[in-house]
Amino acid sequence: MELREERIDLQRGKAGLGFNIKGGEDQPLVAGDTGIFVTKIREEGAAAKDGRLQKGDKILEINGENVRCVPHKRAVDLFVGAGETVKLFVQHNAEAALRKKVEEAKAKAAKSGEGAGVQWLIVIGAVVAVGAFIWFRTRRR
Repeated sequence: MELREERIDLQRGKAGLGFNIKGGEDQPLVAGDTGIFVTKIREEGAAAKDGRLQKGDKILEINGENVRCVPHKRAVDLFVGAGETVKLFVQHNAEAALRKKVEEAKAKAAKSGEGAGVQWLIVIGAVVAVGAFIWFRTRRR
């Protein structure tokens, strides 16, 4: 999955910019990332007509202001006060890439956890075998 960054200028139309966002340092959309992500593109808005901004893109800047680690409300306020032309700097496919990383990390942790579980089973099995051997040996006497 290719992560690429792009500058996108949108002209606010009658229907507005035409997209929804989620995320922020106070309400992360993806665990471990405080970014602002596009969650919906509305057909009638400027973003849909332009075609470059997509669901899952991470917004890095709004009119030159860094929004990589801001509260959600700050990002909303920047959009509201942005004027007719909104200059965005975005990272395409960011949400999907982050979710993939999270899943890979979970799978790796689960796999290493399974290995530890198997090791414990071997140790427990060895202890039981030694215990059984000692019990049978002492019982014969």
